[in-house]
Amino acid sequence: MWILISCIVLNAFIGVIFKLFDKYKIDNLQAIVINYFVCVATAAAVNGGSPIPHDLTTQPWFYYAFGLGFIFIIVFNLMALTVQNFGVVVATIFQKMSLIAPTMIAIIVYSEPAGIVKWFGILCSILSIILLSYQKSEKTDQKDTSALLWLFPILTFIGSCLIDSALYLIEKQNLAQNGDIGFVASLFLFAGVNGLLILIFQAFRKKVTWQWKNLVGGIALGIPNFFSIYLLLLALQQGWGGSIVFPVNNVGILVVAAIFGLVIFHEKLTKVKIAGFGLAILSIILITMI
Repeated sequence: MWILISCIVLNAFIGVIFKLFDKYKIDNLQAIVINYFVCVATAAAVNGGSPIPHDLTTQPWFYYAFGLGFIFIIVFNLMALTVQNFGVVVATIFQKMSLIAPTMIAIIVYSEPAGIVKWFGILCSILSIILLSYQKSEKTDQKDTSALLWLFPILTFIGSCLIDSALYLIEKQNLAQNGDIGFVASLFLFAGVNGLLILIFQAFRKKVTWQWKNLVGGIALGIPNFFSIYLLLLALQQGWGGSIVFPVNNVGILVVAAIFGLVIFHEKLTKVKIAGFGLAILSIILITMI
């Protein structure tokens, strides 16, 4: 349980770092790309040496890591476009709803137990995500929102579903045992390389301004980001089913992030968020009931 709790807290802390990015005008893409390479360096520190296997291409998880590394950077850009066109609320809801995919796989494909209590808990978790993400002050400019733009949040949801589902399947098929630092490091390495290619492409198209604060932001983000994935894989191997881990993880992240917002950024505790907190706690209790 402590592994899952640590995973939730670190994921929520990543949200705090992104808020500070906005405050200090840190370039998101540059910091994100740096963060991926910092993740690899963090994996090396934990591993006590190079975490990338010398026989990388023959590893059973190689194609998963390669594909996820590509999806990671694509989903990030889709998330950014969703925020720009619809706001943080819509982007957060569509991203966190990705809990649906691995939960359904766990129940339908791997026959994890799912009585009416767990189904009700999953429903409560979805409602709590909507309520905890809701911010009344944030509005979408409807006149500039065409039907085609809805592809951004939809693709964000699909991409997030693919990431969560792939991580669950990798664990379920024992492709990356005990967290497998080699897999996690390779995943971030591929994401970093893809992000670097995007930066190079942008440099040819337009002027790219480099600032040292982007490096600081990438380092601050990279360390907790590595552990957020590493600990998630470890949590899945502690006996908790995917239909428990993903709903609890996603809801828990929003709960802790909301608490961070209240304590660190002095955000207002609205009635909607109070209701979200209540539903979140209820959902976790119902989902984890045996």
